[in-house]
Amino acid sequence: MNCFNGAYAFQAFPAHLKAMKKKIAELSAKEMDSTDRDAWVDYFCSEYEIDLVVMYPESKDIDISEKTVQEYNTWYQISRDEPKFFDRPGYKVTCKVPFSGDPGLFELQPNPHTMGAYEVDRIIKPGKDGIGYLVLSYELLERDASAEGIEAHFSQEIGAIHTEVEKVNTEARRFNETIRGEVEKAIDERIRQVDKFARIRQGLNIPLNRVEGAPMARPVPLPKRKLCFSKPVPNTRGEVSCSITDVDYEAINAVISDCGALMEQAPSSFSSLDEEQLRDYLRGMLGTHYDNVTGETFRNRGKTDIHIPFGDHVAYIAECKIWHGKKAFLSAIEQLFSYSTWRDTKVSVIIFNKENKSFENVLESIQGALDEHAIRARSIKRGNGIARYRTPRMNA
Repeated sequence: MNCFNGAYAFQAFPAHLKAMKKKIAELSAKEMDSTDRDAWVDYFCSEYEIDLVVMYPESKDIDISEKTVQEYNTWYQISRDEPKFFDRPGYKVTCKVPFSGDPGLFELQPNPHTMGAYEVDRIIKPGKDGIGYLVLSYELLERDASAEGIEAHFSQEIGAIHTEVEKVNTEARRFNETIRGEVEKAIDERIRQVDKFARIRQGLNIPLNRVEGAPMARPVPLPKRKLCFSKPVPNTRGEVSCSITDVDYEAINAVISDCGALMEQAPSSFSSLDEEQLRDYLRGMLGTHYDNVTGETFRNRGKTDIHIPFGDHVAYIAECKIWHGKKAFLSAIEQLFSYSTWRDTKVSVIIFNKENKSFENVLESIQGALDEHAIRARSIKRGNGIARYRTPRMNA
C-alpha cells in the first residue's frame, strides 16, 4: 500500500470537526441536564483531538530470509522466444518501524506534498501498549546484497515517510490548537437550544402528569396543579437554569408535611422503621400524586433519595436523613449538592426526628449549623414543620 495517497489533510480535518459538531448537536436534553458543561468539553476534546504520529526508527526491527528473486531478461525485448525473467538466488528483508499516534494520518496528503511511492507492506495499528508498526520489505539479488546497502535503503525509505508524516502532523497540530474553542462554542450552542426548548415547553404549559384520581394526603381539598418550569433565570455563569414554580414546590412540600403529620399521629407504626423504610413511605405517598417518582436514582455524582422527573428535566430531588446532629445534617446537604446540577434550584433535605422531643430545638440547631458553615443559607420561611432557606449554588 502507498502512504499519503488518500484525502487531503486540509479537507479531512474540517470533516472531522463537522462530525464532532454533529455528535454534540445530537446530545439530548436529559444528557445535558444531568452532567457538567466542562465535563462535556473535556470529553469531546479528548475524543476528537488528533493523536500526532511519532516514529521510532532507531528501534526498528530487521529480519532477512533467503528467497528466489526474479531478474528481468533484457533480451526479452529483442526476442519473444527469450524468457521474460530469470530466477536468481536472493533475499527478502523485512523492516518493522514502531510508531505511536493515529495510523490514519499515514493516509492523508499533506500540503505541501512531495510526490513519491511511500510504499509499505502494511500498517499494524497500535495495541494496548500504544505502539503500532510500519512494515516495509525489500527484495534484492544475492550478488547485490550488503548490510550497509540494506541499512541505507531502509534509512532512505523511512526518512521519506517521516518527512511527509511531519507535514501532516503540522496540520493536525493546528487543528488541535483550535478544537477546544470549537467544542465550547458547540456545547454552548446546544445548551442554548435545550434551554430554548424548555422555555417553549413552559410557555405551552405542558404539565408533569399527576396520577389521575390520586387521593390527597390531607383532608382539606387541594386542587391538582400543573407542574411546569418557571421562567429561566441566568445564573452567575451566564447559563440559563430551569426550575419548577414556587406553587408546585409548595404542593410537594405539603404532601411531605402531611405525611409527617400522619407519622406523629401514629408514632408506634413508624418508630421501628429505619431511614430507607421511611424514605420509601414518603416516596410511595408522592407517587400517588405525581408520575414516575423514584428512589435511589443516579444523578450527576450520586444517587438521589427521592426523584420526580418532568420530561427530559428533573422537577424535584430530595435527600432523607434521620436527625443525628449538626455534622450529619451538613453532610446531607453536601451530599445533596454533589448530585444536583446547575439546573436544580429547588431541592430538599428531609429530616426524620426520632430521638429529640422538641422539634423547635432541631430547627434551631439546623439554623446554627448553617450559620457556622460556609453554606451561607438565608431563612425565608418557617412553619408547619418546614423550614425553607435560600442559598447560592455550592457546585455551580
